[in-house]
Amino acid sequence: MAEMKIDRSPFSGGRSGWPKAGPGWRKPAGISAVKVRSLPKAVAVAPRAETLSRPERIAYGAFLLFVALIYITPGTLYPPLENWPISKGLAILSFVFLWFAMRSKRASWRMTDPASLWLITFMAIGGLSILTALWPVYALNVFLDVLKLLLVYLLVIHLVDRLERVRRLFWVMLWGAMVPAVGTLMHYFLKIDPIEGYRFAWIGVYADPNDLAYNLVVLIPIGLALLEAERSFVKKLFVLGILAVFMAAIYVTFSRGGLVGLMAVFFFQVLRSRNRTLHFSLAAVLLVTLLAAAPARYWERAETILTFRQDESAMGRVYAWKAGLSMIQDRPLLGVGIGCFVLGWPIYAPPEAGTKWRAAHNTFVAVMGESGLLGLAAFGAFMGAALRGAQRVSRPARPAPLPLFRPLSLMKTAPPAEGPSVSGEDRKAGLYARGVEIALWGFLACSLTLGIARSWPPYLFAGLAVALHTIRAAELRMEKGELE
Repeated sequence: MAEMKIDRSPFSGGRSGWPKAGPGWRKPAGISAVKVRSLPKAVAVAPRAETLSRPERIAYGAFLLFVALIYITPGTLYPPLENWPISKGLAILSFVFLWFAMRSKRASWRMTDPASLWLITFMAIGGLSILTALWPVYALNVFLDVLKLLLVYLLVIHLVDRLERVRRLFWVMLWGAMVPAVGTLMHYFLKIDPIEGYRFAWIGVYADPNDLAYNLVVLIPIGLALLEAERSFVKKLFVLGILAVFMAAIYVTFSRGGLVGLMAVFFFQVLRSRNRTLHFSLAAVLLVTLLAAAPARYWERAETILTFRQDESAMGRVYAWKAGLSMIQDRPLLGVGIGCFVLGWPIYAPPEAGTKWRAAHNTFVAVMGESGLLGLAAFGAFMGAALRGAQRVSRPARPAPLPLFRPLSLMKTAPPAEGPSVSGEDRKAGLYARGVEIALWGFLACSLTLGIARSWPPYLFAGLAVALHTIRAAELRMEKGELE
């Protein structure tokens, strides 16, 4: 029997010979009803046909190149390109071709899931905060720049519509991040531009060791997901090599926030894995090895987490948090305006903070100070909805347990309940979703010491969480429709 190809792309118009299943769809006349359970497995679970229009292919290719350039940052490698908005241009190009693709296929925009609605709400509150901002013109410029995050989020949830695209995006992230990771190690071995005498980072937007460590920490679970999902031994070796480079680069940053984020990633990786004992042992050995090889100055820096009152950098964060709380007391609903936290420092900072202006150094304090309690609630709901979407894919519902006491007649006739069979695609979806979920947890952990609400990773991973949930929901609906 010939293998039946089924196109499940949201842009599909049913050109594969079968009408597109949807509301009002009916079986063509003259075709007898055949239950899928009686068909061979190759027919019942057929792979999706790759029938993509040219605008969609261009949109997806431009999006992948954009993600790669986020990490490569060509303007830092070749200064003449610094003033060229290459990354933003690629994102806009991708969105334009996505719009053409959706218009040609008459597809609707998918923005009704909880995460998307909360993100739009958060952006709208940021826009409203301009009206009461300390510096409205500056807040408006920041808001217009922040809209690029919403644009990229929409690209993710509409272009990443199948597991193979998720896999490709993971690989692009890992290979792209190798540039700042290898550059950091090069600085370490050649002793180029040490910070505080022993900390190292890359250049450009990754010149700060804390920011670099954060961007690499959230990619660790992505690499671990690929490590389990890939079947090729050679690809697994590549992933292991990339993860080793990331870990070494995180280590030489000697970032306290990176250490906290890495511990959170390992904790949730162990918690979500099936073989918890093995993963816990490996994580413990790795952390002990890295910490044992750390220089004395790193231990002195790490001890300031407990004795923070004796460290100027740690106390600066405390003063920034107090300033954020003062902003909320004065402007509880919309804060001081998006992007205006630093501008409000001389007004709301405690007297003992001195004259040095500081950033929030905490994502939640920054969001609360700039967008008020409304913005903080919307941002928290957005993160919670994204986490929940990833968890629904990584931890599918299990069959209800049998009652403890049952009638003897029922025990004789009813067979014991069996767990649902897990296909290869289901396993990959679960692994990818677990990686995205843990990456979001890593972001939240790093947010305790960094103000990173306007960085790329949370919106990329939140979009992936929504995309994976959409992919899995479409698969389940199709299976249910075929079995009826």
